[in-house]
Amino acid sequence: MNQPSRTQRHDNAIRHHLASKRRHYVAVALTIITTTGLADSLAHAAEPTTAGVPAAASAASADTESGAVLAPIAVNGSKQSASPYAPKTVQTGQYRGLDALDVPATVNVVTSDVLKAQAATGLFDALRNVAGVTRQQLSGISYDQLSIRGIALDNRQSYYLDGVLPIDNNIWMPMEDKERVEVLKGASALYYGFAVPAGIVNMVMKRAGDTPVTSASLLVDSHGSVGAHADIARRFGTDNQFGIRVNAMAEHVETPIDGDRGYRMFQSVALDWKPTNRLSFKYDLEHIDQRVVEQAGITPLAAVNGVITLPSLPDASKLLVPNDKPTTSTATAQILRADYLINDNWSANVSIGQSITQRNRWLWILQKYNVNTGSGTLQGSQQNGQFYENKNVRAELNGNFETGPFTHDVTFGVNENWLFQPDFTTYYYTATQNLYSPISITKLTPGSSKAFYAQHVSNQGAYVFDRIGLTKDLLFTAGVRYSSYRATQAQTTTQDVNHTSPSASLVYKITPQTSVYASYIEGLESAGSAPATATNAYQILPAAVSKQEEVGIRHRFNNGSLASVAAFQIRQPSASTDANGLYALNGVSRYRGVEFSYQGDITSDLSIVTTGMWLNAELVDSTDPTTHGKRPENTPRYTGSVFLNYRVPHLYGFSINGGAYFVGQRPIDDANQAYIPGYTLVSAGARYETQLFGRNATFQLNVENAFNRHYWASAGSSQLGIGLERTISLTSTFDF
Repeated sequence: MNQPSRTQRHDNAIRHHLASKRRHYVAVALTIITTTGLADSLAHAAEPTTAGVPAAASAASADTESGAVLAPIAVNGSKQSASPYAPKTVQTGQYRGLDALDVPATVNVVTSDVLKAQAATGLFDALRNVAGVTRQQLSGISYDQLSIRGIALDNRQSYYLDGVLPIDNNIWMPMEDKERVEVLKGASALYYGFAVPAGIVNMVMKRAGDTPVTSASLLVDSHGSVGAHADIARRFGTDNQFGIRVNAMAEHVETPIDGDRGYRMFQSVALDWKPTNRLSFKYDLEHIDQRVVEQAGITPLAAVNGVITLPSLPDASKLLVPNDKPTTSTATAQILRADYLINDNWSANVSIGQSITQRNRWLWILQKYNVNTGSGTLQGSQQNGQFYENKNVRAELNGNFETGPFTHDVTFGVNENWLFQPDFTTYYYTATQNLYSPISITKLTPGSSKAFYAQHVSNQGAYVFDRIGLTKDLLFTAGVRYSSYRATQAQTTTQDVNHTSPSASLVYKITPQTSVYASYIEGLESAGSAPATATNAYQILPAAVSKQEEVGIRHRFNNGSLASVAAFQIRQPSASTDANGLYALNGVSRYRGVEFSYQGDITSDLSIVTTGMWLNAELVDSTDPTTHGKRPENTPRYTGSVFLNYRVPHLYGFSINGGAYFVGQRPIDDANQAYIPGYTLVSAGARYETQLFGRNATFQLNVENAFNRHYWASAGSSQLGIGLERTISLTSTFDF
């Protein structure tokens, strides 16, 4: 099946472009290393550092994720209790650097200690600890496509690195180099502009701290996967003003599906330099490579009298597609950020970043099958040359001042993000396959093809928000953003949308450890243009404006544990073609819910992360009578999770853990013509920390889907995903 010369020329151009980019990344990193003196200092990195660190340097180090440059602070008195499972601060969006008690929104933080205890290797591994997060369309073999509160995340505009750079979520996301993963739920137009009101997923990179790190890990699992991971971190130079952290991992992957194997690897570096007490720089670079065969999604059959009959659950260990047709993906992201303390009250920061993801993909669906015999048609879509680029610039000015009895913490900001996707063509192939008794596919029959044309998107905005201290216990925040969205695509009309989005919130401290809040914020989405079949073909639709109200309460216990309860409502517009053929924003989905979380310590030996959500989602406005009043597709009414980690008192260094993760039943489409059942997955683990030959060593055993539950993992977008079988993994880590 030779590809046309046009595709070959396109692939060569992309490879040349990527090679040029990679050379550029290396040059940038080497330039920073050389100019900051890192090259001359690396030979001394392992030497003992100075015992004391100036207060300003310590403050900057303590706030590595926020990137803030803080003035020297004298600290007196005892240290407040903290729990490694509970966050002290938030590092996402307009809430970066705020104490969690002062945040008027639902933000879930999965800390590094939780990621370690669960041996998280991918994004869903981390976010299963967050209420309302479910898989969308896929089973997670290749990457994690997710929904939050029943709303699908946008793979190009909902996932961020270090809170400022949008990255493309069409590839495996490693957790080994992440300090934490945060989910800012709901609308977020004030800080991020055009994005779906599901929320923002922010992955925060690990950075060098005061304690040197040199560790190597070996990992194996019950399916035959073998991998290795290295983590090295140092601070050095006068007053430890230089920092470097390097992570690298390579793994041969044997999935829980027979015959489905491949590899994944990544390399990352986090550099920081503080040349003066007022100025600091940070540079992050992450590169990911992956090769794996994607399991087929199952397309539901057509409805009969308004009801769709679902097939029986197929054997999750059987591969439905040829194992010699993998998806190969690469992704590179880099961010450079500078922070400057103008004086004791004013600071500024600027960041510039770029992310590139490339895929040569084989996408598979099984369709037109007999629910009794399983005989059907396998369709393969070959999509070589998928290329997604994000370029992002953001600048902010922050100041503190007083007006009479009121205090102000004001931020002025501007940002622009450019998205680019070149032409590519999808080629379709078919083969006979059986859902229940798969056969080996040795020949594919060529079919049609479809061209996808280059797309350019610009998302820019200017914003201001002011946190006003009305009293010492009452905080009022007002903000507004002007956004501009422009999209052009070959052979289609240019889309140009502008909108102004307000937001407001109140936070009241009932006690120093308890706060209540109420907030209103808007979300912005591009509703696109009318299809060619509509009576208003190619007409540009106005921005789709989502509106969100939320109230909540938080309490931090004396041991640092954090409990939160929130009630929310989101109204999200949707577009469809009405009975007269007019394509317009004529529908509204309403999401009402209550959720809670508790993370931290129950006793000195027992830690917990538990969450739950009740969601009442409904299509309250629709021109389609078959969907009016129905629940949006892939939306569960209930989700919940609990993870416990117990440090055995009389066995020093030994701990055991267990978790349970529940997702309720979900409709497979907006007409609710069928539902996939709910499920509960159970995990278990044990961890032993000891010393071997005077060095720290950790041995960890984890079991996922411990009872080998068979289940549908996902629905939505006319596909069903099959859940994965049990996996047992063993990780050994040695510190040097």
